[in-house]
Amino acid sequence: MTHVETKVSLSISQNGMNLKELEQEIGETLQQAGQQLLLQACQVLEEQLMEQEKGRYLRDKRRQLHMLTRFGWIRLPRWQARKREGGYCRPLDELLGLAPRQHASPWIIERSVALATRLPYRQASLLLRDFVAEPIDHRSLYRWVQKEGAVIVEEEDDLQEAVFQHGEVPARDPAQRELILAEVDGTFLRSQREEGDRFEVRLGLLTTGKELESLTARNRRYRLQERIRYGGVETAADFGERLFLKGEAHLGLSHAQHLLLVGDGAEWIEALAGHHRWRATYQIDWWHLTQAFRRTFPEHPRLVHRLKRNLYDGRGHRIIPSVRLARLNGVGDPEQVDKLLTYLEANQEGFYGARSLRSQLSPKAKMVCVEGSGAVEKHIDLAVCRRFKGQGMRWTRQGANRLLKLRIRELDRAA
Repeated sequence: MTHVETKVSLSISQNGMNLKELEQEIGETLQQAGQQLLLQACQVLEEQLMEQEKGRYLRDKRRQLHMLTRFGWIRLPRWQARKREGGYCRPLDELLGLAPRQHASPWIIERSVALATRLPYRQASLLLRDFVAEPIDHRSLYRWVQKEGAVIVEEEDDLQEAVFQHGEVPARDPAQRELILAEVDGTFLRSQREEGDRFEVRLGLLTTGKELESLTARNRRYRLQERIRYGGVETAADFGERLFLKGEAHLGLSHAQHLLLVGDGAEWIEALAGHHRWRATYQIDWWHLTQAFRRTFPEHPRLVHRLKRNLYDGRGHRIIPSVRLARLNGVGDPEQVDKLLTYLEANQEGFYGARSLRSQLSPKAKMVCVEGSGAVEKHIDLAVCRRFKGQGMRWTRQGANRLLKLRIRELDRAA
């Protein structure tokens, strides 16, 4: 085993130093020592590699790599070599796992992702600058983060193509769940350099149960069990396929005894529930349904109350005829009433999806057999709104998609 070492010394002023000054002096000294050790270690690793592979590499010339590390900016000299079989390479880069033109160490990239998924890029670069005591341009941090997000997107693209175009069998969790609850929702972000002034972000939440956080707390709070999150800026078809693949890998989605899909009634959600791949029982969120009643008949509270009572009392078959009768009698704005009828006719199969399943479920599974999509709406707030909907924020589809993938990954790690 080869050892590398460096000497660390600290100069203390005769006039004394306060704690802040000591910390500053020690920090700068340790940073310089870290740079020296890192460079020495890389030199030793390169020499060992070149000696072991003496017959494979022919040294050509030294090249320097300007790279930001946890010890600050360094200039890393390494050999460019000719391979015996032809072509050029940098053996040390391959040994260290560095990509071509990589100017940030893995530690820096990890911290950049952790900061940028929680804060705007400029604020993230300022915080990272304080960590390493080096100037960092927010555009550099943006490139590092986007490159990491692109890796996740490419992996998802490859898996989706392999399964749905080439017929490969996806990974599947072997355990069979009694009920898997899938809640899906979407929200819109303001766009930048895109067609249209906004675009939709979709999020899916899969879970198999919930338990009380505390038996003694005054207000009941539940923890979702086997929670799986997936989100992206993509078409409804791509979203459905990728959410399915993630659910299949972690929960064995295709062989669950029951699958309940809950949404706010958007056209793409109802279509997803009816897709042959999901074969899910569909449930429309009752809160969104009753809000549609209020928006359509704001000046007729008695009618709204009657429609709600029909829904909650299991008389959903009366709702559409009641709205049609209201239209014939000139109640409400005709355009809004027509929109409500279209919405109701598209989602009437989902009025009582959860209720139809409950008689077949155990008490534990009944806890997540719900008529609302409050859980996914909370996760929309956590994963999307708190990072992507700040004042003045605008996004490209690609930039938002890559950052969202990373943000969900960071949230899962912190859970």
